[in-house]
Amino acid sequence: MEFGQKLRKLREERGISQQELAKKLGYKSNSYIFDIENGDFIPSEDKLKKLAKALRIPFSRMKDMMLESKLEDMGIKDPRFIGMFKDYSRLGEEDKEAIAKVYLEIREAKLGAGA
Repeated sequence: MEFGQKLRKLREERGISQQELAKKLGYKSNSYIFDIENGDFIPSEDKLKKLAKALRIPFSRMKDMMLESKLEDMGIKDPRFIGMFKDYSRLGEEDKEAIAKVYLEIREAKLGAGA
């Protein structure tokens, strides 16, 4: 599901109209929210923070919604990998290097050196 669709679902679950949400973000019309929900616009991280606050959810949940949408757009739907990507940003540099090393070893073993 695209980010805009997830945002619409969340907004509707909260019983908030596009106009009300736009007003909470400081906009006079609902066109900004309409554009996001229709996939015409991707909000910045700053706007994601404001959306999270307006919808009374943790910013981490809003970021996860965006990440899940981006991964799904790339064809990644396996919950194990989605969870891995969510956890990745919380890891230290040493752990990230270890993951990259293991991935590259598997990739080379399966696809060959020219991959």
